[in-house]
Amino acid sequence: MRPMPMKPVLIFLVTTLAGCSTMSDTARKTGEYSIYDSTQSFIALTDTRRNGAVVDKGLFYPKNTYSFSYRYCSSGEASAAKDIAEYQTLAKRVCDVNNGQLIHQDTGTWCVARPNTHDERPIFYARISSTELWADLCLDGPFVTLKLIENTTAPTQEWYESAQVLGYEPYSAVRLLVPRTEVATPLQQTPRVMNASHASGEESQYISSNVGTTVCLYSQQPSELSGFTYRGQVYSVKDGMIKVLVQQKLKGDIRSAPAMENVPWYDKAYITASANSWFVCT
Repeated sequence: MRPMPMKPVLIFLVTTLAGCSTMSDTARKTGEYSIYDSTQSFIALTDTRRNGAVVDKGLFYPKNTYSFSYRYCSSGEASAAKDIAEYQTLAKRVCDVNNGQLIHQDTGTWCVARPNTHDERPIFYARISSTELWADLCLDGPFVTLKLIENTTAPTQEWYESAQVLGYEPYSAVRLLVPRTEVATPLQQTPRVMNASHASGEESQYISSNVGTTVCLYSQQPSELSGFTYRGQVYSVKDGMIKVLVQQKLKGDIRSAPAMENVPWYDKAYITASANSWFVCT
């Protein structure tokens, strides 16, 4: 994912925190304590978690710089549920020690500083979820997937703009958060949308400029236990909307899926969506 500077680590279930950062304000993470470093410690605690893989690395900035995704096969449903609960507690603790607050947006849960003010700034995004798909590849229990987004060493404004490309919606008078009554746990496990951002990153610009490129779109309806990935070639571009000739429908999100599994689809069909809804795939 990224060259990571050493940062204080908040190790799960350890109440004593490491020392504070000495990096300057123009080249430091938004939070004193890193969710990335804490996640690495969480993964390292058990053999089951360690026996996983980094997925969805990203080919374009800012995703390839700030995003980290990891998947492992749990040892059973109870184990997966326990891991999810532990990681959610860890994420909240990291947010708390950074003087942040967890807020729920359509794209998932963000830890932010000075919430619901014009000075609000994102600290990190975190999500953990499990899926029963691909049971033949994970015989003991469901796959567990971790995803986080966090600043590395970028200046504050660069990180703020990048977070928006990656799904963070800044505070405004018309911003609507997901009500806390609809989220029973510290982190949302199933975002309403994968990316509601109108900001454009390198990947969106590349897709918009390259008709014929193979791209994918992941969609999951609220009623579905898992979504589907639609794969095809860019057919045309108009006013920021990408029309794609879709020829495959695949089970799950192929960015973190352990295998590609086709499901019935039309011989030829078109899907039109905003540029940042699509991602480059093979």
